[in-house]
Amino acid sequence: MNVISTAANEYYRRPADEIYPDPAALVTFSQERKAASREISYNAKDLSVVAVDDRRVQLASPRGAAELTPWSHAQLCRTAGAPAGYVRSLPAPIQADALNHGLRSSAAGTTLSILAQLDSAAGSVTARAVTSETYGRLWDADMYGPIVDGLCAQGWSNPPTWDGKPAGSYASDRDSFLVLVNGGSIVNDPSVRSGNGDMYRGIILKNSEVGAAGVYMDEILYQFVCGNHNFWGAVLAKTYRRRHVGTRVLRDVLRELGSLARSAVSRPASVDEILIKALIDRELASTQDACVDELVKMGATKQDAIAAYKAADQTFDASPRSFWGLAQGFTRISQESGYQDDRMALDQLAAKVLSRGRVLVAA
Repeated sequence: MNVISTAANEYYRRPADEIYPDPAALVTFSQERKAASREISYNAKDLSVVAVDDRRVQLASPRGAAELTPWSHAQLCRTAGAPAGYVRSLPAPIQADALNHGLRSSAAGTTLSILAQLDSAAGSVTARAVTSETYGRLWDADMYGPIVDGLCAQGWSNPPTWDGKPAGSYASDRDSFLVLVNGGSIVNDPSVRSGNGDMYRGIILKNSEVGAAGVYMDEILYQFVCGNHNFWGAVLAKTYRRRHVGTRVLRDVLRELGSLARSAVSRPASVDEILIKALIDRELASTQDACVDELVKMGATKQDAIAAYKAADQTFDASPRSFWGLAQGFTRISQESGYQDDRMALDQLAAKVLSRGRVLVAA
């Protein structure tokens, strides 16, 4: 059986202070954090680093001093051309000298965008991010707000967990993650061998306001989700990736989010079932060797391409040469990898196969 473990990885790695009881609480937190934050641009030469004590430095600007997070400290080190791990090991006065040298040596006209957050209770400011002027920030509040308004009102929610504790809505100083599921609209997969082919819709979203990652959205079809948030019998139905570059990030992402949300809520199951049948009937190539060659061209290793072909042949009532069969094969072998990056790469190959197949069957 296939499995997508992206949400499970988040479930196990998040500490308690990054977990929110439900999607609405995540949106409220994101809105409050945005309201307390400002983006301020400075010429790099107008910034400096000061030692507060022997181990801690602050970022000083014409408007005052700000604390640095481990992430923004690393970004500042990159800007200054210094290795973050080594700089962090130095006494604060030496850190300040090294980083100030880098800032003073920056090219004329270099502009840095500082994401500053005010803590009213503590009376302090924290620089959460130090990015270039080409960075296009997408606020969590702007990304998750429309999704929660559009989907949760229609019965979508975080998946249940084995221990009954809240999980599926996460945010830290570095990134955020939201997974939503809907057990309502049932889609049938006729390729499932000797079992129930009922599938359900889910959405996985991730973002970083501070440049730690791009934004991604995955719509998945799954047979069931277990208590630790592994999605079993799952395939990636639609996927969207966007780097935080340029001035149109918010417009582009919200347009895609809106389209995805409307489709997920209103699309009848029969539409997906017709597509699945078409992807079962359409083959990537006419032989195993030709399929492997095509998959390698799409980014798979030869070993993974062969493994996906065999998994499809042995597990599903769909041709291992078909787009649907091969996509199922990739998500099948992803569960056998012990490494998160490998599982993500295999799931993305499944999505790429489905994407190519969708284009062909729609032509």
